Amino acid sequence: MPLPIAGEVEVTVASAARVSIHGDLYVDLGMRVPGDEVATLARVPASVFPSASGGERHLPAVGDRLLVRVLLGQVDGVRLPD
Repeated sequence: MPLPIAGEVEVTVASAARVSIHGDLYVDLGMRVPGDEVATLARVPASVFPSASGGERHLPAVGDRLLVRVLLGQVDGVRLPD
């Protein structure tokens, strides 16, 4: 299932690769919605990932579970599940 047009969905990270574009950090993220065989790919700005207690961004690794907020098919927020 592709990401929704709008809303929040829990995903499991299938792949994550850091990409620097003109000095801005992004993550090419492969996300698997529960029940899906094929991962959905999205380029996500690193700035939307949650910060750890020391102020550094928690960039995802394969196997991480995330709650992603989507607006018009684009990931505009990420948080860790409770």
